Amino acid sequence: MAQHFIHIPSLLKPDELKEIDEILARAKFVDGKTSATLGAQIVKNNLQLDDESDELAAIRSILARALKTSPLFGIAALPKTIHPFLVSKYTAGNVYGWHVDSPLMGEPPMRTDLAMTVFLTSPDDYQGGELLIHTDAGTSMFKPAKGDAVLYSCQYIHAVNEVTNGTRLAAVTWIQSNVKNPEQRQILFQLNQIHALLFNREPTAPETTLLLQTHANLFRMWSDA
Repeated sequence: MAQHFIHIPSLLKPDELKEIDEILARAKFVDGKTSATLGAQIVKNNLQLDDESDELAAIRSILARALKTSPLFGIAALPKTIHPFLVSKYTAGNVYGWHVDSPLMGEPPMRTDLAMTVFLTSPDDYQGGELLIHTDAGTSMFKPAKGDAVLYSCQYIHAVNEVTNGTRLAAVTWIQSNVKNPEQRQILFQLNQIHALLFNREPTAPETTLLLQTHANLFRMWSDA
């Protein structure tokens, strides 16, 4: 069975977080329902950064650079297309109830295989506000460190618990992977991790090269690029 979510620690470095904090301090937020569709509009109660603002463009640029330099994101998502980030804000009383993301987003439309939440606030700065993901294994709860990210499959319903005190800020995006099937993505992810271990021990060993060849051939077979 495919892994439902992957925690990416320190996706954003301290200098990037400081820059984002300075941008958010002067940013204008609007009603978050403007980006919701269908049933999500009913259960969404938060704010989001104005989509046309210079502040959002600046934060998107920082996040795009962070994704490009994150090996863990690259091997886990195998990204083909990344939707522009949204930045959301939750204060006391804000909540995002159980919902499912749209299967297609953007223009031209991209398939949403994965979603990712990047946490922009320290967990000590707000109460509640946990990201909830419900899978066939049960409900998992996430409230990681500032700058961390959680990558998760869009096929499952998810929610954000009500914030009861403080402010929760987060950036959210969606990814179309080069490999549509989540089980195949998981196999490629595991093979990549094993190859990294072998490479650190014996970079020129025949089995190291063979595993890399196997990974490449499976990626080529399964890719819809």
